[in-house]
Amino acid sequence: MSDTVCAVIVTYNRIDTLKTALQHILDQNKVPERIIIVDNNSTDGTIDYLKTLEGHAIVHPMYLPSNVGSAGAIAAAMKEGIKNGKFDYFWILDDDTFYEKNALNELLDNMHKTDFAMIGLHGAHIKFGRKIMVSDDAPLTQVDYSLIDGSLIKTEAIEKSGVVDERFFMMCDDHEYSLRLRQNGFKIGVLKNGADNRLYLGGHGSFTRATLWRGYYSARNHMLIIRKYFSIPNLLAYIWMQIKLLTAAALFAPDRFKRVRYRLKGIWHGIRGIGGRTLDPGTLEFDMKNRM
Repeated sequence: MSDTVCAVIVTYNRIDTLKTALQHILDQNKVPERIIIVDNNSTDGTIDYLKTLEGHAIVHPMYLPSNVGSAGAIAAAMKEGIKNGKFDYFWILDDDTFYEKNALNELLDNMHKTDFAMIGLHGAHIKFGRKIMVSDDAPLTQVDYSLIDGSLIKTEAIEKSGVVDERFFMMCDDHEYSLRLRQNGFKIGVLKNGADNRLYLGGHGSFTRATLWRGYYSARNHMLIIRKYFSIPNLLAYIWMQIKLLTAAALFAPDRFKRVRYRLKGIWHGIRGIGGRTLDPGTLEFDMKNRM
């Protein structure tokens, strides 16, 4: 069977890791038919580098006029891929992850052996609103949630369920998408084969600049999910998690007042149903002109 795959790489100000990540995709035993690189308005020379790739046989740069986060960039690439080519699958990638040469082949092989519509490399079961991550000794497992980075998704599932929700900007978009796929009758799997090497995880510590804005978006977007897929266990788990995180920030964070304020604002914006790029990760300033 000849599978056609559209790979999607989202990038922002990581020109060096992007070059290596792209080479890992071009070196796959099964090379995607198209590689869409979506640039979130980088300022570090990435755009100049991508312009040198214009006219490449399979690499197609996309330049976004503003930073719409991973969610907005993935959504834009999905729409572009569906509009301009009939692909069987979309392979969603990040600019800081390097894949073994057989990564795509193994994902495709397991797609054919199962009835999964999405297979990721990291995921979890969700019990009473809590994520229980899949252990490394379970090679292929049906799950409730899959991290979208590294995931292979059937195009028919995207066409029926829609693209990733761009309102999430950053954080939790894969959680919502997993819920939406399952709501539309699709099954999700996780293949724990160690095929990916992720360089940057989370915010590099408990109380860093990155975890500050990530905390806001996580609090907000989890509430957006509860609004859309309401259940009492999910709401109680959310309340308990926010209490723990707010308490930890209030007791231990050097910038406790700002950190607590940002998380509370995220909860409030989520309750009000506000999405979009409302907090600039670079300046840490709120800008409600980008709300959705």
